[in-house]
This record gives sequence, C-alpha cells and structure tokens, in this order.
Amino acid sequence: MPLRSPHWLDRHVGMLVYYLDEGWPPLGATIRRPEGFTVIEEVSGAPCTEFRPSGRGNMRVYLLAKVGVDHATAVRLASRALGSRPHHLGMKDSNAVTYQLVYTLGGRPRPGRTRLSGVELTYLGDHDSRLEHTGNRFIIRVEGDQAELKGRVERLASAPLLPAFFGYQRFGLVRPNSHLVGKAIVRGDLREALDLLLGRPFEAEPEAWRTFRRLYDDGRPEEALRAAPRSLWPEARVLRELLRSSDPARAIKAYPMGPGFFIEAYQSYIFNLCLSRLIEANGALPRALRVPRRASDAEGACREVMRDEGVEELASGQLGAAARDLTRPSLMEVRGLRLGEAGLEFSLPRGMYATVVLRELLRQDPFTFAG
Repeated sequence: MPLRSPHWLDRHVGMLVYYLDEGWPPLGATIRRPEGFTVIEEVSGAPCTEFRPSGRGNMRVYLLAKVGVDHATAVRLASRALGSRPHHLGMKDSNAVTYQLVYTLGGRPRPGRTRLSGVELTYLGDHDSRLEHTGNRFIIRVEGDQAELKGRVERLASAPLLPAFFGYQRFGLVRPNSHLVGKAIVRGDLREALDLLLGRPFEAEPEAWRTFRRLYDDGRPEEALRAAPRSLWPEARVLRELLRSSDPARAIKAYPMGPGFFIEAYQSYIFNLCLSRLIEANGALPRALRVPRRASDAEGACREVMRDEGVEELASGQLGAAARDLTRPSLMEVRGLRLGEAGLEFSLPRGMYATVVLRELLRQDPFTFAG
C-alpha cells in the first residue's frame, strides 16, 4: 500500500501519496533560496547557456538570467528593455537562479548585456529556425545528512521514474490557492473567486501583502488599493477594476494571466487527485492520464474524481473561459540523477517539476523546500 503523505500542503494540492515504497523519515534538509536552487533550460537537449544561434534569420535571441524574480515581472522588465514583449519557451521558478532563452521577431536587436532589477538579458544573435524546449536541468544544494541523501538518490536512480504530478509552483508557493480560485470560477461563484484572489491572507506572506488582504477582507477596498505594494500589481489591477466597474467578471478578467489560468490550475489539481487515486489502487499506471474539459468525456479514476468534485465542465460561461482537454504522462523520467560536489543534479522533461523529486527524496514538510 503506497505511503500517504502526512503533510498539509501535499494533500492541499492533490499529491496524496509517495511513489517509492520506502519508509524514509523526514530528512530535515535545508535548501537556501534563491541561490541554492538553479534551473537551466534545455534547448534541443543541451543547456541554453551553451546555445549558439545560426547567425541569420529574424529571431533576435537573448539569454535571460534572473535571480528571485517571478515570471510575470521578468517578462515585464524584458519587454521594457527590448521595446516589445519577448516570446519565451517556458516559465521558470520564481525563487531560484534561472537561465532561459527569449526572443523577439524582427526589429533591431539590443546588443550586449542589460541588467534590470534581478534580471539580466544578453543578446546571443539571430536565428532562423524553431527553438525546441526539451526540458530543464537542476542543480540544487541540499544541506543536511549527505550520507542518507546519497542512499536515497541511489535508490531513485536505480529506477528513475516518479509520478508526473503538477508541483507546488502550479498552485502558488507562498499562497497556494490558484486551484481554489479556479474551482470557484467553475462553480460560478465569482465573488468567492475574488475573495480568494484578493483576501484571506496566508501566514507565510509578507506583512505588506497581509495588510492589503486584511483591508480587503474588512470591507475597505479603497484603503487596500492604496496600501498595495508594487509586488502585488496583478491583484491591484483586479481591485482597481472592481472599484471602477463593481463587476466581478470584469475584475477577474483584469488579472494579467486571465481567468483560464485559474481554471487550468484547478484542472491540474484534479489531475493530481486522479494520479494519486491510481497509485493507491496499486495497479499498473496508464502511459498517460487524461483530464478532459467535460466530465462526460472522462474515464476511470478521473471520472470518479470529477464526479466527487461536482464538476460537469471545466469552464466559465460568465467569463468566456475554459480549459482544454489535458493529457499528460503518468510518470516522468528523472535523467542523470546524481549527488555531486555542486549539489543534487538531474534533468526533467519539459513541464515536469523538480519539487516533485525533492518531496519524494526528502519526505519533509514541503514548505521547507518548495520555495
């Protein structure tokens, strides 16, 4: 029988069980963020830091390095530097040191190196063919019992497959509730969705964030808007529209990522529940798991989970937003796993989460390592 996780955050985001049949106790390890967690995007199977453009074509390719900066802020800063919004191959961890490629189409390049508030852009050259994002490489400095960690790494490396859960970042690290916002949207309760998005502070949030949320919860939205720190600019944008229009639908649509972001987070939560249920059943996992937009199209464990959740369709007619059918592998391969001098090193396919590897190895409260 697979071991159930005792940790609140695991259960909260649908990762109910561990995969390896090992009675490991919590390791009690520490990972210093952001400097101890490095992510390097892979392009055509190689680190993006080694990418060399063809030297021709209308793609202006840049290496974007960031330290402790979230994706939306990094794109906003890069847009300001380049004069247009750059295209990216994937989103990277916020509380980490990350390297990835971005590019613009046409126009004059910005040569050399540009530094902006934790973000660095380096012009690599012009390119004329599609950039293939194949995965990400991770170098993580895990402080703790190295002998015990080495044994666990060797155990996983002997059969390097783990469940392809959506990791904690998909739901929010400091504030893990994007799936709950999506659930409220799907149920048609837009006021509840707004309250989850703007109010109800989490203990781990900075005090300035908590002040903003407490003022909103206390029915003082104008004061909340005045108190909003710059880092809460997406929430401030939503609240500003709510005050202007008094329309919850217009306010939610003002969120930079759009309402579909939250619906898809809820779909990811359902995927995690389905995968947990299949693992607990102790049967062979399917090659891939499908969470369709409509519950009537679901099968097996996913049909049961969507029924239990009371979901008929992952969509909102009020907002004109919907999830697409989701098909995702049940398992992910942890490539090149080793514990070396630089730290814990491995690569994952695109769309997979390093924190899922860490939770399996460390078996400790996810809040201590997730970011």
